[in-house]
Amino acid sequence: MLSPENDPARLSDVAFESPAVIPANGKATHEAVANATKNTSSKTMFAPASRKAAEAAKKGATSTSRTGKAKQVSYEFGKPPKGIYVKVHPSPAYHTFNLPVFVNENEGTFHYINPELFESGDLPERFRNVCKLMDIHTAGCADGTFFLWHVFVSSSKWRKAAIKSVQEAQREFVIVSSIKARQTYNVEIADQPIPEPKWSSLPSFEQMLMDAFDSNINVADDKVVTDYMSGGVAAREDEEDVE
Repeated sequence: MLSPENDPARLSDVAFESPAVIPANGKATHEAVANATKNTSSKTMFAPASRKAAEAAKKGATSTSRTGKAKQVSYEFGKPPKGIYVKVHPSPAYHTFNLPVFVNENEGTFHYINPELFESGDLPERFRNVCKLMDIHTAGCADGTFFLWHVFVSSSKWRKAAIKSVQEAQREFVIVSSIKARQTYNVEIADQPIPEPKWSSLPSFEQMLMDAFDSNINVADDKVVTDYMSGGVAAREDEEDVE
């Protein structure tokens, strides 16, 4: 029997811990990271939603160098790029599951939601209905870049296919392409040796998440929530204020 560290199907059983903190409605600052480092806590900023919520959801500047000291300085959520071989990080420490998120599809932004708030019933129903749970896997590309492969939690065929694609990519480099007519993915295994991604060049997983999330939502009247509930009025007012 494989241990959780070696069994992709059991990665969700591995705890995810790190002390960093994201200020509400903004990216983490150097001061926030420094303070978080001084006050290390076993409780992670990016806690997943409960198993109950997960079950309910089932009914989102790089360096091309592979040598020397050059390294990627920012990270984003995304899907495997077309035509590029990708491989998933082998360590459970670089994966997490069932994170509550709001994805603003109009602006292309990702916002982490405090799990207690997500499950409290305090969020406006219309906003809560568009929130999702998301699994995140650190992945490296054959061109030397990295991204955070996100898979939304649902009962869809796409999710089942995505999970299998992630598991395949943990074993070897693959090119992932979609087959829309069948709601699945095609996985092409590399037929030639490709150098392993420089995993050692990565910061902690928590720091990568801090960089990728545009903000965190801790209160029901957070600006991200009120802007969404305004139905676009708030965005217009913000533009007029700038003018």
